Amino acid sequence: MKLGRRGFLVGLGGAMVSLPLLESFRSRAEAGGEPARRRFAVFMRSGNGVQQEAGSELERFWPTATGALTAATLADRATSVLLPFADRVSIIAGLRRPFGTPACGHAESIPQCLTAADTTGGTGNDPMSLGKSADWRIAEQLSPDDDPLTLMAGPNSTYIGPKLSWSAPRTQGPAENSPARAFSRLMGLPELPTELQDRINSRKNSINDYVREDLTALMSSPQLSSRDRRRLDQHFQAIRDFETGGLCIPLDPELGAAAAALTDFEGNDVRPEVVRVHNQLIAFAFSCGRTRAATLQIGEGNDQTQYLVGGIRVPRFHWISHRLAGDGAEGEPIPNADLLHHEIDKIQLGFFRHLLESLDAYESPYGGRLLDDCAAVWLNDLAAGVSHSGDNVPWIIGGGAGGNLRMGQYIDLPGSPSYEKILNTIISAVGCTDATGGPVEDFGDPSLPGGRIAELVV
Repeated sequence: MKLGRRGFLVGLGGAMVSLPLLESFRSRAEAGGEPARRRFAVFMRSGNGVQQEAGSELERFWPTATGALTAATLADRATSVLLPFADRVSIIAGLRRPFGTPACGHAESIPQCLTAADTTGGTGNDPMSLGKSADWRIAEQLSPDDDPLTLMAGPNSTYIGPKLSWSAPRTQGPAENSPARAFSRLMGLPELPTELQDRINSRKNSINDYVREDLTALMSSPQLSSRDRRRLDQHFQAIRDFETGGLCIPLDPELGAAAAALTDFEGNDVRPEVVRVHNQLIAFAFSCGRTRAATLQIGEGNDQTQYLVGGIRVPRFHWISHRLAGDGAEGEPIPNADLLHHEIDKIQLGFFRHLLESLDAYESPYGGRLLDDCAAVWLNDLAAGVSHSGDNVPWIIGGGAGGNLRMGQYIDLPGSPSYEKILNTIISAVGCTDATGGPVEDFGDPSLPGGRIAELVV
């Protein structure tokens, strides 16, 4: 059996398949300097703000009371979608965007989300971040051999495209919007001989076939625990499911076949399916340690997706967020736009719930589930779409990062702290440290006060 330095099975023709972290061999890895528990961070961004209390509009997003999340406090609110994970998420209100947006509320808001840095300014879709994003900060310290997994559900060629992930000031992390290409890169298929690639792409062979001999040897090892055998079975079945266009978690049949998401991946009508395939790719990548950080941007900067609400294809989400049929301040009013926005908020949080479900589908080598090892984050880049406001921007964290973050609560932070505090909290919770080995307190623009959010830190 040929087992690569970083936990790959090495098979015929140079084919390599990443393995999940196996508890049976964990002590050996830890002796070589691996951290006691690998932790992960994933950031899912939705756009156009949420329908929350503003002007004459009623509150339909935030829980009804701070403290423990319960069926009663979540009732009739968009966040009720997360009730199955009420004890494993924390909902955070009171955060504010660090800097203004004189050029464009969308184009200048998204780059700030994970950088807590100002932008270059400019006009329209020009602004770029002046800082590095949290996913790159995490990957560079915790998995320096692997870039973050940077994904997008929506068209790249649009007025405001991907702007969430930044590898350095003024340098975007390239976002992949094709699930098929993302999977291919995760599996290292572009590095294989063309003949092998063709056979796998045509489904004549699975990449599993090229490591079958080594996999059989691994599965027959007397060192392997029963839990590791289950995790290996799940891992290789997931590979086969992705190859054949199937999904690991059954979805609502109204959403259409997963195969459509792998081909017409920029199409409006398959947007929900693309999100769900990306969710499962993130969970798969974390389960085998291919990266320690991931991002998923849903929709363009001003998400123009026409979502299905009650079986009806509604106007563009960006229009709905403005409450009129247009991208600016002019247009015919959209009837019940605030209620439509509320329903789309539930769709967006349903995407996040599916991410939590995808992570929860995998066992952790440390006991519990993979979700328990993660800080899984949902955020918006605006507070409310009508005003493009940057005050009271919603953030939700699930999983607890290996017990380092408090879950099961709704907190409304006093003093309107800006993003650097929650990013410091998350970066530190998943295992990053400063130069002295202590928690990270100074991520983001140096003009910001820094620090972490005490209400989240265990």
